[in-house]
Amino acid sequence: MKKLLFFFLLAFCVETAVGQTYYYKYLYHVNKDTGVKTKFSSFEKQGGIYITFANNKSNCYESDKDGFKGQYSSVHKYKGTNNGRHTYYHNFKDDDPNNPFFQQPWYDIPSYYYFSSDFKRLNRWSDHSKTNITPKPENNIIVYELSTAPKTGNNEPDVMY
Repeated sequence: MKKLLFFFLLAFCVETAVGQTYYYKYLYHVNKDTGVKTKFSSFEKQGGIYITFANNKSNCYESDKDGFKGQYSSVHKYKGTNNGRHTYYHNFKDDDPNNPFFQQPWYDIPSYYYFSSDFKRLNRWSDHSKTNITPKPENNIIVYELSTAPKTGNNEPDVMY
């Protein structure tokens, strides 16, 4: 009995430490200033993204289906809940304060993940207002919805023989 209890406790701890990965399907972009909705073909072709939550949802990041962080994916830290949405935040300047490359003005781009209270909806937005990029990128919010991950299109056998 003690071994069984230990096994379940260990399995729960490993799952919590490693993280939980969810698939979010791309819906559309919304212009923050005008409210106009647009679908971008490159995002439609991609289909969606995997988001992994780690450390009891204290941070999250874009990942592959197995929860491994992508090369250019940044860890967004939980900032709090306001108006029924959970906010996660990242700024490239915070990645390595001693690296002069990250201290350039064009890297002062705060990035936000806003999740609905039930985590079924994701809005991604980056604030370009402080950058010296000209012309300024459109003020778009990328909208995703929790969904079932697409099936892979390979011909691998699905069982061991």
